[in-house]
Amino acid sequence: MDRIDELLLDWHEWQLGYEPVRGYPPDAGFGQSFRSSRQWMDLDELNEEVELKLREHVGRIIDPLVMELDVRFRIAVATAVRNLYAGSIVWANPRWPDTQEDDYLRAKAALGPALLSRGLLQRDELIYFTEARS
Repeated sequence: MDRIDELLLDWHEWQLGYEPVRGYPPDAGFGQSFRSSRQWMDLDELNEEVELKLREHVGRIIDPLVMELDVRFRIAVATAVRNLYAGSIVWANPRWPDTQEDDYLRAKAALGPALLSRGLLQRDELIYFTEARS
């Protein structure tokens, strides 16, 4: 698993946790300054909150990048990330099963420069990825 896989896995986990709340709009003025107290949290709970915020930050950056991909590459990314999340090959690409791996590598190659420009990927990680693909 390389760094792009890790970022895509964070994006997927963030998407799994998203549930729209019904009743009030997300930008309602009365709820903008609400903050819950953290005084009773232990270190594990604080660490979990930091991890969730980090995953949300990564997810919000990666989501539009994945949506800009061609539908073939989006399906390849979704299939690969679901399998990474499951820890085994459970999901199959329904439309292009024979080219799943190649399509996923192409999608990662397309995402690499955008992730680099947004600070989620280091230049040496991108170089390693392009060299491994060759």
